[in-house]
Amino acid sequence: MFDFMYDLPEWAMFAVCVLLVGCLSVAALVLMGALRRLWPPGAHRPNMVSTMLSGILLPTGIVIAFVASDIWQQDAKGRTAVEQEAIAVADTLRIVKFLPADLREQVTGVLDDYIREVIEHEWPLMGDGRSSQIAEDQLETLMVISVRIETGTDQIVLQRAAEALRRYTTDIENARNQRLLASHGRVMPTKWVAVLVLLFVAACVLSELHMSHRRPLALSLALFSLGFGATLYLVASFDRPFTGTTIIEPTSLSVLLVRG
Repeated sequence: MFDFMYDLPEWAMFAVCVLLVGCLSVAALVLMGALRRLWPPGAHRPNMVSTMLSGILLPTGIVIAFVASDIWQQDAKGRTAVEQEAIAVADTLRIVKFLPADLREQVTGVLDDYIREVIEHEWPLMGDGRSSQIAEDQLETLMVISVRIETGTDQIVLQRAAEALRRYTTDIENARNQRLLASHGRVMPTKWVAVLVLLFVAACVLSELHMSHRRPLALSLALFSLGFGATLYLVASFDRPFTGTTIIEPTSLSVLLVRG
């Protein structure tokens, strides 16, 4: 629903969210003004009671809180997966030290290629919910190497090292799968529609309450747009853990590549 915003600078994304709520407020003002002409309030001009505003803002806040909670949980899952992947790679690098020189060089080369592929190519792909087949193949290569070492030697030390290599490669695969799953996380359009409808209704109530007083009307709608626009910006910017200005960076993997 907000796909176009993730290519914008941070300030522009904030401005779009504020303008979006502002447009809802203007639409609500126009609707309530037209409704007054078509259905006048009567001689006594009774207004909506102020408790109506708090009554609509409460479910609005609850719905936004639920959406934000889902987003931040998804973001936390993505960050945890990245850290677990880096830990598994670091464990694999420690095991490699117990392998013969030729095998050690081969495994280290595959690991370095995997980290570079993930950082340079898979990370941008995750913004669109895609993954790198090359990274997948490199993990399969590591698994084949570990099985080949384990079944091709009688040395207990090499067998144990190969077994650990296979186990840590599996850990890398599991962490990568969790990272890729987190990259697919999106807020459902129905949730965004519900939030926008509730904001529109709240703007309608504000417009009706202050329709007869221009200054309070303008100030209340402007502050309403700014406040809830900032809220939408905060929620939307964390909607995709591997996209936009709040992207999860591969810092821990980059550190391992430098150390290697």
